[in-house]
Amino acid sequence: MDPGRELAVVDHGAPMSSETQESGAPSAPVSIATISSGFEKGDFLVREEKGQRVYFDFFEEAFNYIAYKGYIRMGKEDEAEWMDTMNNVHASVKGGMKYNTGKLLMVLYRPIEVEKE
Repeated sequence: MDPGRELAVVDHGAPMSSETQESGAPSAPVSIATISSGFEKGDFLVREEKGQRVYFDFFEEAFNYIAYKGYIRMGKEDEAEWMDTMNNVHASVKGGMKYNTGKLLMVLYRPIEVEKE
């Protein structure tokens, strides 16, 4: 395997950013991506920046696709909070969601580079 394409081992109990505020929230902006299951086009769906959706037949393909783009899995507490938020948002739509939202399996994040002036 190419040395630059290896995946790093990440402590899932670690906070999303090494630079955190006192509240535990990351002080730098992040972009999130999700992996969900239960779709006709493919068994797994990756949702990422700007609403881009990519379907896969295997979970490993979905995970490798998003990991190669620099996303890493959130810590358990952060991930659980995002999952709870997403489920509440979907449940709040009167009459249910228009589209199949699938079952949310994993929430990942990637720090966003911000230009300093």
